[in-house]
Amino acid sequence: MNLLGKMQDKEFWAYVRDAECYKPLVEKLKNEYTKNMEKGDLKCLKYSEFKLYWTTGERYKYEGSLNHIGGRMMASAILSLIYPEEQEYLDTLMDSLFAICDEYSWCLPAHHGALSKPDSARVDLNAATTAASLAEVYTLLGDRLEPLIKNRIVAELDRRVINTFYPATNYWWELRSYNWTAVCTGGVARAIMLVRPELMTEEFIQRTVTSMECYLKGFDSMGICYEGNGYWSYGFGYFVLYADMIRRFTEGRVDFFKREKVKKIACYYQKMFLSGDKGVSFADSQAELRYPIHLMHFLKNEYPDDVLVYDFKYSTWPACNIRSFGWFDENIMKNPANDEVSFEMYSPEAQWLVKRTSSYGFAAKGGDNEEFHNHNDVGSFIFAKDGEHVFTDPGAALYVKGYFVNSERYKFLESSSRSHSVPIINGVLQSFGKEFKAKGARYENGTFSLDIAGAYECEGLNSIIREFVLKESEVIVTDTFDYSGEGKIVDRIVTRFEPKALSEGELEVGKGSISFDPSLCELAVSSVQDSKNKTVWFIDFTLKQGVNKITYLMK
Repeated sequence: MNLLGKMQDKEFWAYVRDAECYKPLVEKLKNEYTKNMEKGDLKCLKYSEFKLYWTTGERYKYEGSLNHIGGRMMASAILSLIYPEEQEYLDTLMDSLFAICDEYSWCLPAHHGALSKPDSARVDLNAATTAASLAEVYTLLGDRLEPLIKNRIVAELDRRVINTFYPATNYWWELRSYNWTAVCTGGVARAIMLVRPELMTEEFIQRTVTSMECYLKGFDSMGICYEGNGYWSYGFGYFVLYADMIRRFTEGRVDFFKREKVKKIACYYQKMFLSGDKGVSFADSQAELRYPIHLMHFLKNEYPDDVLVYDFKYSTWPACNIRSFGWFDENIMKNPANDEVSFEMYSPEAQWLVKRTSSYGFAAKGGDNEEFHNHNDVGSFIFAKDGEHVFTDPGAALYVKGYFVNSERYKFLESSSRSHSVPIINGVLQSFGKEFKAKGARYENGTFSLDIAGAYECEGLNSIIREFVLKESEVIVTDTFDYSGEGKIVDRIVTRFEPKALSEGELEVGKGSISFDPSLCELAVSSVQDSKNKTVWFIDFTLKQGVNKITYLMK
């Protein structure tokens, strides 16, 4: 059974070797291989680095060593397919496979339960993706691997992943609605389909389908990914890998791509571009967008009338990803969609508004403060123009242990409402929890309005009606406060640019500006460093006594 499509065809790899369209990627792959080899022998996995997550919260040293081994394995595997006569690549591949089979655990330290007892057969994101990658290498190159290597792959897949998952009633992540479900279930299922297809009974197939249906529930009805754009690429990307393979395995009986919701999720990413490569950075996202070229090309071929693939300059084309070769479509790359076309999207369910005009891009959100990869950001917004975030959401913090512990997470600047364009009432920031949410959100006739007072635990605060009026070349923001307390109201706007005064009531911010009535407020500008040592600027408007309403014009 051909579960990997043309990637199992030796003639395809011969074509890759000589085709003009693949030359940049082949060259990039060779460079990646050379850089990896220049780092010396395969990295030794040290206990002193493994335990850092528990002692300091740091996770990148050990993960860096894992990535060195995994990167060498994938680079040498793909080069072995393109250049089957080069024994060096195959020898490097077998050394890498041997090292991966020797690893104490394929599970990341951050996902281990504790240091007190051996636990080398635990399935997490990395274990599942490692299993799937090894199974693919086994399928594509198994006839060229020496017997010990080939047999070890299957033995370690059985011991570490398949035998820990297959008999279980449910793994903890199996029926969740976020990226773990897609990545873990999908990775394990793909490994089983490739090396233990006899285990893919109807009952087990249905188990994986049920798991993926739970994952899809994590998106709203319009396909919005609450976790952030990077998690769309990651979680949905691994879902697509599974969905493509299970469709092949069942000869079309299980076809997730026929589902309307899957099509809507597939069309999500193209709507996140606000201006140039600057996009919607809600939750644990980044301001800069780079679409994964292999995934978008696959989805474009699946939904040719719906999915838009923008200019190649907005893409990533990772050389050590086998589907960068297998799913690449030269015709799509040569005919990009217009990334400057105007559009708007409003989701009553997620309470997201995203709009792009010829003058600017804008996004605002309501929702609650316990969404997946949550930030306390009810009512926050982003304003972009001329290829930059003028007013921003700083996105994800540096990933360390405390960032994923709720009691510590909101001490980080990025996840706290302190770094979002929302009010501060008597020094009170927004609170974490599903009950802290927006009310009355609606979008009518170009106006998005909502009451965000419910996001705060603040005595005397009855309502904060935030209203966005979206014009063709500007956005007007009006905040109206019903607050009977004695503390000050500070309306905060967040940017990455140092604001400069143009006049008493107007600030230049990057390539944009904000205008306000100086008689209503006192202006203060300050800056802080985020967890990645990048500067965040705060524009704070403190309402004067007796003022309960203020308006800003952004353009």
